[in-house]
Amino acid sequence: MTNDRTIRACGTTRRRLLRTGALSGAGIVGTTLLARPWVARAARRLTIAVIPKSLDNSVFYYAHYGAEKRAKELGDVDVIWTASPTSDANQEAQVLTGLVSRHVDGMAVDANAPQPLVGPIAQAVAQGIKVITWDSDVPDSKRQLFYGVDSIAMGRKLAEETVKAMGTSGTVILVSGGPGATNLNARLKGATDTLAKYPNIKTLGPFFHDDDLVKAQQLTNNLLVSHPDAGAILMVAGVPFFGKMSALPAVIKNKGKVKIITTDVLAPELPFVKDGYVQALVGQDYWGWGYQSVSILHNLLTKSNCPYPKLVPQNMPVVSAANVDDWIKRWKDAATPAGAAEAFKEPPIGCMA
Repeated sequence: MTNDRTIRACGTTRRRLLRTGALSGAGIVGTTLLARPWVARAARRLTIAVIPKSLDNSVFYYAHYGAEKRAKELGDVDVIWTASPTSDANQEAQVLTGLVSRHVDGMAVDANAPQPLVGPIAQAVAQGIKVITWDSDVPDSKRQLFYGVDSIAMGRKLAEETVKAMGTSGTVILVSGGPGATNLNARLKGATDTLAKYPNIKTLGPFFHDDDLVKAQQLTNNLLVSHPDAGAILMVAGVPFFGKMSALPAVIKNKGKVKIITTDVLAPELPFVKDGYVQALVGQDYWGWGYQSVSILHNLLTKSNCPYPKLVPQNMPVVSAANVDDWIKRWKDAATPAGAAEAFKEPPIGCMA
């Protein structure tokens, strides 16, 4: 799991996050959870639940900050930030079922796996709850839209950066998080389809670390030791680099021999790029996961005609040696929620034709 030192650098603690999740799961967070008539939504306070994959993954902290910031700007929204303590699709389904029974107004869901969430989302929609997904989709559900990167396009970009770093021949080791995650599987498809265009590139894997920091670091070390002649490791979930550099001795020893291309552009990952251990990061809008999800749901709840496409896409920044210093400064400025609001400031997404 992510260490407390890393979490404190993001402005919070694991204990605080887990306590928040436990309280919201018990119905203590917020005072607007009792069943209310489904009328005059714009004339009363709204309760919007934002559900990440888990509470122990630092990639989601800024989504939390963004959700709270947008709720404060809107003035009529109470945010519930809740999830299972670790990534678990069945536990996430239970979280959603609990929120449905308490008649929240909207839910923004990041899916660990799609199938267990289809039923709870259908129950929510049947009760008039607006549901969108973010980061990882539930495409066969009744959710209204998905907000996040185009995961196929992200996989293609990861493959392009891999070829740029490694060349057009060699072995690429594929690494993912949870095998059931829709977004990660789509990234794998985009990556493998792109790499297949090069006849002298072969792939191994995918290998899975289940979004667990310790497991991810162990897997990365083992793969580098077992495959020292590989051309590159392409990771569609960058969890191994969310922790301390000292936990990745094989990466330190490898330094650029096996190229590493991975996802996310979070502060703990940047030293790996700065020091030449990782060649490129392909990121997402972590602030927007919370900020824009709340904004979109508010529009859907308060406006009679507010169209959105089924996919509301995010940008995908790429960090390499050429611009890593700029990103280090940005994350330094974002050390507090207020600093993050300034560093990642963006206009709210309005209705889209």
